[in-house]
Amino acid sequence: MANPEELRKQDQQLPRQKRKYPQSRVTQALGLLLVLVLVAWLVTLF
Repeated sequence: MANPEELRKQDQQLPRQKRKYPQSRVTQALGLLLVLVLVAWLVTLF
């Protein structure tokens, strides 16, 4: 079995469209949280 860290490094060298892991779960979670906060803020305005 290959080392996950090595696989990630190889993946980072690929062009963005060909990457297997375009973004980490942490980044996705932060983006989702940001969207939820913005929606909640907009709802409170109206």
